[in-house]
Amino acid sequence: MEAVAQGQPSSVLDLACGSGDVTLALQNAIPTAQITGLDFCAALLAQATARGVKHVVEGDALQLPFPNESFSAVTLAFGLRNFSDRPKALLEIHRILQSGGLLALLEFSPPPYPWKLFWDFYLFRFMPWVAQRLTHQGESFRYLASSIAQFPAPSALHHELHTAGLKLLFTRPMTLRLVRLTVCRKVS
Repeated sequence: MEAVAQGQPSSVLDLACGSGDVTLALQNAIPTAQITGLDFCAALLAQATARGVKHVVEGDALQLPFPNESFSAVTLAFGLRNFSDRPKALLEIHRILQSGGLLALLEFSPPPYPWKLFWDFYLFRFMPWVAQRLTHQGESFRYLASSIAQFPAPSALHHELHTAGLKLLFTRPMTLRLVRLTVCRKVS
């Protein structure tokens, strides 16, 4: 929120907003901005609205239902790895961002060795086993593990962002390097 709020955007799209955690935080952090949450799942958008998100839109990240240059910032937390066509989604983000607009991306990131060995055991073995025993949702956690493992390393992601016309401003590892914040600016 801080990285986005510093730019004092007038309009922010929280892409793949789910039940609205980030959207609500943006509403609180930037009360003067028009904050929109977008997700393809109507049930999650209903939860977001019930929690106090003021403006939600049901839509597809690969065909965003907004005109060109509609937003001064876009946030995307833990959603990019789930898109079926990441390059197309990044081009859509570029299209709806205003010139000089920011993209703040929060996503899982592969940790360095030797931590990767522990992370892989936890992610692929332990977490699905516990989830299956407690919630009978082991398959969901196996998908989560797979989507994280297949997400590109930071250098490859930076190349994808650059190809889509988004200039890297900074990247910061967080949460023991398991999560990475990447902030880009649209270059015209």
